[in-house]
Amino acid sequence: MGIPYCPYCNSAQSLLMGNIYCSHQSDSVKDLDNGVMVINSRKLEETDVHLSRLSIRCITGGEQYYKVGSHEHRVTPENYLVINQGQQYKTSYEADGNKEMMLIAFSPGFAEEILYSVMTKEDKLLDDPFQTVDHPIHFFEKTYESDAYISNTFTWFRQLMNEDMSWKKIVDLDAVYSGVLIRLLQIQRGVYSEINKINSVKFSTRKELYRRLTIGKEFLDNNLHRKISVEEVARIASLSPHHFKRTFKNLFGDSPHTYHVKKRLEYSRQLIEVGGKSVSEICQQVGFEDASSFIRLFKNYYECTPGGMKSGK
Repeated sequence: MGIPYCPYCNSAQSLLMGNIYCSHQSDSVKDLDNGVMVINSRKLEETDVHLSRLSIRCITGGEQYYKVGSHEHRVTPENYLVINQGQQYKTSYEADGNKEMMLIAFSPGFAEEILYSVMTKEDKLLDDPFQTVDHPIHFFEKTYESDAYISNTFTWFRQLMNEDMSWKKIVDLDAVYSGVLIRLLQIQRGVYSEINKINSVKFSTRKELYRRLTIGKEFLDNNLHRKISVEEVARIASLSPHHFKRTFKNLFGDSPHTYHVKKRLEYSRQLIEVGGKSVSEICQQVGFEDASSFIRLFKNYYECTPGGMKSGK
């Protein structure tokens, strides 16, 4: 049986640096080093199911959709996605013009080595320099707001790909990969600070509740084209509607309804700035059935009407 077609592997626009693992092309990830991949195209056909390494993924324009396990994520220029080692995923994207999607994939065990080195005292590192964290690191699989350090590193890698091989060979890439992972670990520390805002005695309960609320939040983020009831999103998050609504507001500051309306209004503003569509078309695209209600909400939020924003007034 031949190797199945894979948009990642077969894209003529792909640029690779290091070892990028495709579960269609290899039986093992154990010997792979860190790597970077860029695909520059208008469209990426939906891939078959892949098995990921620990990776960070972003896109420079448009939207990229991922199905990670049983949950969906929307990657935009304003965020990035983290996927853990061993996780199954599918992805696709389509844009008006050529856009670049990028990913940084880490060697198995690299994150554990970095965590051990930053958490361990110098004398113990000298006694046992090859020790690592006992258990694989598991990051929260979700989209994160764009981070300057991570964004600048992606830009730096993209520029490095255009350099000749002699220059690439003398750059300390391990230091760059280490810096990205250290930053990612710092961001995870911030996530745990958010988790501790949840009212529960047991940390394990707070952690699980945070995971479910994040699933619900990303479901709202992924569905900006329609109105969503609390019952629907609560079911996706595996929580009762009342429990979801109460804990969502405690954690994120807005009720699920208010949060979703704000996100749809922000999306409508982006569509206005891109241009090419009428206010009524944008109103329909963000799922507002009544144009007058949409205009009133927009004015309350942005202090000008959609037509005024289009004309720059």
